[in-house]
Amino acid sequence: MLDLKGISNQFDARLSAIKSYDVERSTLAEEYRDGLEKLKSIDLSMNERLSPYSGAKLLENGKLIRNFPFNWKSRHEAMLWVDTVLSGAAVGAVDGSQIYSDKNYEIPIAVIQTSQILNRHTDDSKYIENTEAGIITPDEFEAASVYSFGSEYIDARRFAAECESIKRLMKEHDKPCILLDGALILSHINVLNRNIREIYVKAITKLLEASESSRAPVIGFIDTTMPHDITLMMHFLLGLKKGKLSDTHLFSPLLWGERTAAFLCDRDDRRGEESKSVLDNYGRFRNEIAFFYMRVSSGLPARVEFPGWIYQEGMVDKIADIIRAECVIRSNYPDILMRAHEAALIRRSEHELFYGMLDNFCRAHGIKINKSAKHFHKMMNR
Repeated sequence: MLDLKGISNQFDARLSAIKSYDVERSTLAEEYRDGLEKLKSIDLSMNERLSPYSGAKLLENGKLIRNFPFNWKSRHEAMLWVDTVLSGAAVGAVDGSQIYSDKNYEIPIAVIQTSQILNRHTDDSKYIENTEAGIITPDEFEAASVYSFGSEYIDARRFAAECESIKRLMKEHDKPCILLDGALILSHINVLNRNIREIYVKAITKLLEASESSRAPVIGFIDTTMPHDITLMMHFLLGLKKGKLSDTHLFSPLLWGERTAAFLCDRDDRRGEESKSVLDNYGRFRNEIAFFYMRVSSGLPARVEFPGWIYQEGMVDKIADIIRAECVIRSNYPDILMRAHEAALIRRSEHELFYGMLDNFCRAHGIKINKSAKHFHKMMNR
């Protein structure tokens, strides 16, 4: 049972540390928002003052904040606009889920499930939905030289499976716009071991190649994120103090539907100056991942990441409108992504069904599984 009294006492004891974090962030927000006045009309020549690993580079000319011109009086009006945006547009999404190998069972077996959704938005079309599941067996953990009962290898395999699903959608359909629930810039992999990191790098670079060659946009949608790409760029451009202010807090005053101009990411996520940033592993795509921020909910702005060729072909406003339209349908989150999530989700009851299947399989084939005593007692106490 959670020690609520102990945690309450800890909150009281650590009040000053928590409060000072918030005060510093609020003070920085004022300074940086004043600084945004100097960037409200973007001049790409400012990039000449930025060295590598400056967080971001300016990409899109014009206003820093792009207004959304519609102010609907009713949901009916909003849905009429959605129809104009999505009619005839092939929009898809991919998501995945997993069952991690459980050390309460001595045989490490994991499950990965991915779901693909596509809507062509034509009068005679229906959602195309496909869900696929597969297992990871002990020999695969051993071949990868990873801990069999950890989550990192399974997460990497899930991401690779999601990328393969997106590539199939691109191959089977004519230039669909595919949303991925998560980032294209995979900073978290910098702390992983080389074997696992290479799975991510291979998957994302092959996906970017497929998107470029097929001219099918792949869009990373990140609902909750705290990067410092723009604030770091402003530190170098304007001499502002480095601090704890995230890009999403910087742009929190955005109104619904408003977006920032597009930037190229030049993130500094190196673990020491001699190490690589994650983008240094992207080969020719190192300087080709663009992004903008956009408010589509009552929370902080979302981050939208996409390959640079989308900007070169003048499609930034198109993908922004598709995301807005999807968020109108579901209210504050892309409907197509939520459908993919719901289709891919493995529920707790299904975890138990899987382990029942594993028990039966092993029993039928004379494979002995030794289960932990703790697991036995947990099952008895349910």
